[in-house]
Amino acid sequence: MDKAEELLRRLALNDERAIASVLGSDPSAARVPPLDRKTRALVRLGALLAVGAGTTSLRWMTEVAYDAGATEEEIVGVLVAVAPEVGCAGVVRQAPGLALAIGYDVEDVVG
Repeated sequence: MDKAEELLRRLALNDERAIASVLGSDPSAARVPPLDRKTRALVRLGALLAVGAGTTSLRWMTEVAYDAGATEEEIVGVLVAVAPEVGCAGVVRQAPGLALAIGYDVEDVVG
């Protein structure tokens, strides 16, 4: 059994150590090859957008993404990528918060 399969099995069984390794701040603790910093930040941003996170959380994650080398286009691309899953209402709800997180004036965006 490879490392990824083992981890998925342990997570499916609600194994406390596996859960702790995934929820912890060290991605290597999960014992599967980690994503590079930029990809990890963009994926995490997509998750925040999908769950309807507030502007403060989006701002924090965009800063992490910028620090990892992401561009504004890639960050906005994350919203476009999750659009089919979050639907029209989700995109419309999250776009202003993401715009603020990037540093755009919301009045200019929606005005």
